[in-house]
Amino acid sequence: MVAMVERSGTDEPEPTGWAFVRMMAREFVHDVRHPTPLTVRYLRCDGCGEVTPHARQVSFGSHGILEAVCDLCEHRQPRAVCDEIPADVTMTCVGRRHRRIGFKRSRRRCGRVFEVPAAASRVLCPWCSTVQPGPHRPANL
Repeated sequence: MVAMVERSGTDEPEPTGWAFVRMMAREFVHDVRHPTPLTVRYLRCDGCGEVTPHARQVSFGSHGILEAVCDLCEHRQPRAVCDEIPADVTMTCVGRRHRRIGFKRSRRRCGRVFEVPAAASRVLCPWCSTVQPGPHRPANL
């Protein structure tokens, strides 16, 4: 009987046993030391009418239409060509980072710098996922 699995393009076998454990440990340490920021899109929400972060996208139905979900009012809207608002203001995050182990936030501030649109009412830090007031709103909201 012939195997139904195609071989990958490399001639090296995949690691097994302790070599697999070492590879997984290296990847984990690399991910902890060099985190990847969250992709945050800013769109004008059809539900609340404000420029808000849309960090989630869902596929609707069998047609595969992508819908962006507003992070503030949970309104779903279909994506359109050129609907993303460009980032033109630099902000510094005032939120607190997640701890590496556990569920609570760290005592240290995030302090990462990221770009957002000037018209955004609320912004989402792509590094610590903290929702903060936008550039044109006062900090007490």
